[in-house]
Amino acid sequence: MIFIFYGDVNMSKTKIVTLRVPVELKSRLERAAKQQGVSVNNLANYFLATQLSQLETLSSIESRISRKSIPELQAKVKKILESVPHKESIPSWDRIKDIHSEQSHSV
Repeated sequence: MIFIFYGDVNMSKTKIVTLRVPVELKSRLERAAKQQGVSVNNLANYFLATQLSQLETLSSIESRISRKSIPELQAKVKKILESVPHKESIPSWDRIKDIHSEQSHSV
């Protein structure tokens, strides 16, 4: 199935892009667009923009992290965690379970 995306009519700079997508993917996109009350073009543009933004953000974070050493990163995390106020009484639903102690009690 060939899928053609047209730029938004109100946008001054748009390009026509032809993509080949599986029939099932096109059907899913059409269904989602109908549920959202938007055109397939607008939904496809939204999905492309959000996914590209996520990839660019991850790439930026990975680049910044790769320039740091593990001890530097650990020190920063420790500093952040130390700035969190200590609570004496943590509700049971919010406690982290100690898997190791649970295993030793069940043996």
